[in-house]
Amino acid sequence: MFTSRVAKTLAGGLAAALLLAGCGRSNTPAAEAAAGNPIDTKPASGTITVWAMGTEGELLPKLAAQFSKDNPDAKIVVTAVPWQDYAKKVQTAIASGDTPDATMVGAVDLAGFASTGGLEKVPSGLVDAGVFYDGAAESTKFEGAQFGVPWYVETRSLFYRKDLAQAAGVSAPKTWDEYGPFLTALQQHGAKWGLSLPTGAASTWQGVVPFLWQAGAELTSADGKKFTFDTPEARKGLAFYQNFITSKMSSPDGPVSLGEIEPQFVAGSTAALISGPWEEGLLKSAGGEAFVKDKVGIAPLPAGPKSNASYIGGGQWSVFKDAKNRDGAWKFIRWLATPEIQKAWYGISGDLPAVQSAWSEGKLATDPTMAVFREQLKTAQSGPNTTTWRQVTAVLDAEFEKVAKGVSSPEAALQEIQRRASTIGTGQ
Repeated sequence: MFTSRVAKTLAGGLAAALLLAGCGRSNTPAAEAAAGNPIDTKPASGTITVWAMGTEGELLPKLAAQFSKDNPDAKIVVTAVPWQDYAKKVQTAIASGDTPDATMVGAVDLAGFASTGGLEKVPSGLVDAGVFYDGAAESTKFEGAQFGVPWYVETRSLFYRKDLAQAAGVSAPKTWDEYGPFLTALQQHGAKWGLSLPTGAASTWQGVVPFLWQAGAELTSADGKKFTFDTPEARKGLAFYQNFITSKMSSPDGPVSLGEIEPQFVAGSTAALISGPWEEGLLKSAGGEAFVKDKVGIAPLPAGPKSNASYIGGGQWSVFKDAKNRDGAWKFIRWLATPEIQKAWYGISGDLPAVQSAWSEGKLATDPTMAVFREQLKTAQSGPNTTTWRQVTAVLDAEFEKVAKGVSSPEAALQEIQRRASTIGTGQ
């Protein structure tokens, strides 16, 4: 379950090539109205066909069976789709008009899909966007309209060797100023590297852009029409990232494959890493439950000049314009967004609820690790909702790698990113 979540993230970074032509804007504005036509409160009926990706696709029938009990005249038919195939499959379906009723959508892909005109705007009054974490709600918007409903979220926090910290007499850092001394102290107590950082593998941007956000950078102009990478705040954030490497707190050769860093963390050669809620499962597999209990600490990311923002990802639900059972699909999605069902889905899948109130009971409310992620989600951000973001992230990965390897400076990298991102444009 947790392993597949990491695989999904890596696969998502490889999906960029699948979205090239399909992510362009259509000739018809995608958001002519703020919302779609309302959905009534009657029970759903008929067959509702949905696509769900990865582990979610495998597990969703368990939850869908409960929906059918609550709506006896409705039947959910789930097609599980591999993450590496999903982007092309969705684009092909939109282009042909031969779609299911609803589909899961990765947060970074919604703008590209919505721009084709193939998704329906969320119906007026279907859900209250205020019940979700802000970052999750923002990731569903495109050109002033909401095209998806958040389902689950993920974010990343700081995992560290608690035993080394105790031996060094230091506590988890809360600010940028405390970051370096903390990692250095752990290195002095046996670790070769203080912090594992991505240095060019697919989706490196997800680990580096938060430093820019923490310094106060905004990646687009207020109107969303221009990328704004070459700013003092972005330079400060990228310089902070580079300093981990030049100060030898981090290796210039970060992990490139799933499961690579955990054995190093267990062995104590790497003292800290930034990862999501799936990491506990990976560390248990690598070091055992006793290791995680006794030697692993977790804390929110240290705050920079602006915030301690992390990256927010996850999944959301959208309905196709060509859905045959539009009402049934939206009723199913509305049901999935209720706190009770969000908690039930967490119990089935381990996916973190996008609805904040779902965290008020059970393990989500009492588990110390979940408490860290709950706090982190308050400041987590998604990438810009532009149709071209996938293309821009490929540029980010390449230029961040140059910074990590010492062949480019933060200033030069951001100038090149700005130049190429401006050429690509935001699609607006």
